[in-house]
Amino acid sequence: MGSTTEHHVSLRDLRNLLAGEGGVDLVPIAEGQRTVMRIIGVRPGTTAARLGAQDDDTIETINDLPLDNVAAAYRAGDTAINKPTIVIRGKRAGSPYETTLVVDRR
Repeated sequence: MGSTTEHHVSLRDLRNLLAGEGGVDLVPIAEGQRTVMRIIGVRPGTTAARLGAQDDDTIETINDLPLDNVAAAYRAGDTAINKPTIVIRGKRAGSPYETTLVVDRR
């Protein structure tokens, strides 16, 4: 695995991300035989930016659920919201990365 990071995220910020209000857009792209989500339009100061998202990162899985379209990304997020951690895997500049979100439920 390439880079690995961990971020603490409030439940409110997590809900904003899952509702599409976290400061980032996702678009499906073909990568070999599969489809992944490309991150575009990361806006400075938003939840996505604070969590390290960068334009052109890809997201391949959320908690090991593959993302083959935007709806799958939101479904994976909905499933993950009740978990204590959320693991996002993808690629940044062609190298694998893993980001773990630790959900603060206070």
